[in-house]
Amino acid sequence: MKILKYILIIVIVLLLGGWAYISTQPDSYDVNRSRIIKAPASVIFNNLNDFKNWQEWGPWQEEDSTIVATYPEKTSGIGGSYSWTSKDGPGKIETIALEENKSIDQKIQFGDFEPSDVYWTLEEVEDGTNVTWGMKAEKTPFMFKFFAAISGGMDAMLGPMEEKGLENLDNVIEKEMANLAGKAPKYKVGTISEREIEAQTFIGYFQKAKIEDIPSLFQEFMPKAGMYAAKNNLKSEDYTPASVYTKYDEKEGVTEFYIGLMLNTSLAPDEGMDKVEIPAGSIVTLTKYGNYGDGDMEAHNNIANFFKNNNLEYGELVWELYTNDPTTVQPEEIQTDIYYQVKK
Repeated sequence: MKILKYILIIVIVLLLGGWAYISTQPDSYDVNRSRIIKAPASVIFNNLNDFKNWQEWGPWQEEDSTIVATYPEKTSGIGGSYSWTSKDGPGKIETIALEENKSIDQKIQFGDFEPSDVYWTLEEVEDGTNVTWGMKAEKTPFMFKFFAAISGGMDAMLGPMEEKGLENLDNVIEKEMANLAGKAPKYKVGTISEREIEAQTFIGYFQKAKIEDIPSLFQEFMPKAGMYAAKNNLKSEDYTPASVYTKYDEKEGVTEFYIGLMLNTSLAPDEGMDKVEIPAGSIVTLTKYGNYGDGDMEAHNNIANFFKNNNLEYGELVWELYTNDPTTVQPEEIQTDIYYQVKK
């Protein structure tokens, strides 16, 4: 019996010693790995930005076959997320901030534990893009410290996973670049300028909708606006097909805008139309050539960077002029003039 007593004492001492050791481990950690991937930052960013792509390169898929992912309606951009269940419990990750082609910040949560931070940075270098994937937290749960302790530390526990994930991502991007080889962009984004404009009058049909419904709304209401112009014998120089945005919430996926005509002559709104007076003032503008939808993100991001770099504040309105008839020119020649109002 004495031997059992001694064994029990030894076990207790070991447990207490282990508990004390784990408790002394740092509360905070920041583990990251980097890899140069031979591709533009935009290609890599577009892959990382949509969680539906993560199954292609996620290292956890190889280690745990019990993982079952669930995707909500929004899986990309700010507010995009996905969740999962596995033998180790549930989890969720959500994008909380991003800078196009440069960085993504996310929150990841395992079960009921406090969320940790996941971050990505993309820096274009001579050989491609230096991609950094990291995970950090200020308060590490005791259970995480335990697993880290038996793994040799947080860096030893998380680092290999990040290295494997970046290696897998590199392979996926390599295949994507091979598919893109020889396919030059069919759009061109012009130079940004800031200038003053005179007051303008716009008439259009108001829309309050999900961002994903924008194309179908244009198909319905732009012909209607054109028919109203023809009904009133307007010539091509009397108006320009246009849209005016008063709200564009990417996080919530909703927008409020008008589809109609920017007038160079006097014309009362049609039934169901509203008049929007655009005051004289300063605007930031650029022209994009290419099919509708192609290059739009790049164009608007360029303007956003211009505002940031020049310490400008956004006004209330953003509008687009559809300058030429898409049925009479090549797709890469379709012209869209984009205007952002600058706050006085």
